[in-house]
Amino acid sequence: MHQPDQHGQPLAGERYWWTPIAELDFNEHSAASISLTSSLLGAVIGFGLCALCVSGWSAFGVLCVYFALVSVYHMLEYLSVCLYNPERLEMGSFMFNPDVGNGYMTAMAVSLAEYLAGWLYCGGRAPGWLTCVGLLMALAGQALRTLAMVTAGTSFNHYVATKRAADHELVTCGVYAVERHPSYVGFFLWAVGLQLMLSNLVSAGLFAAVLGYFFVRRTRREEQFLLRFFGRQYQEYRDRTSTLIPGVGR
Repeated sequence: MHQPDQHGQPLAGERYWWTPIAELDFNEHSAASISLTSSLLGAVIGFGLCALCVSGWSAFGVLCVYFALVSVYHMLEYLSVCLYNPERLEMGSFMFNPDVGNGYMTAMAVSLAEYLAGWLYCGGRAPGWLTCVGLLMALAGQALRTLAMVTAGTSFNHYVATKRAADHELVTCGVYAVERHPSYVGFFLWAVGLQLMLSNLVSAGLFAAVLGYFFVRRTRREEQFLLRFFGRQYQEYRDRTSTLIPGVGR
């Protein structure tokens, strides 16, 4: 863990949080970093649920559910790797910044901006049927993604594997028996569902378009490596198992 200089200032080039209980290097997978990050996520989840109970099913209540569901997502991403794929566990497993270009954080900021703009200029958006549909989509997507990670176990990777690891096996059971890429489909449902829950029609359309394009490109590339790793075994699996991601074969 990096220490500040004699004046209590960060050393040049170092990035860390200072709190009364710890100095946290963003890149260090330490007990302090894990515990504080988890505590903050838990606090957001708790606050969201408590605020929902107080405010009821209102525009503010929906926003509280949104923050709670986003925090649950990041918590489950880390927990799933921790329990079922510990050899690949790192601070990045929280998936706060899954892409190099900060696209995820930018997209979430845009969605919040759209919701708050509607709240400020239109007096808030009363929850309706679209809110319920979005909530169900987000919950279903979260369940599907987490189940996919748990089922794949040590064969799951947050990033496209270009080399086959010794413990990498072709998983064809459970949710993989009916969908070739359940973690991608789950994330798509979760992300777009959250925007529909907020009645963010612009963000929902943008999320669907950008994620659809991203996952089509990613699955095509990933399946090339899977064919290289598993050969005919993967070809037969692909022939008998469909996917909801368009443009990548059956």
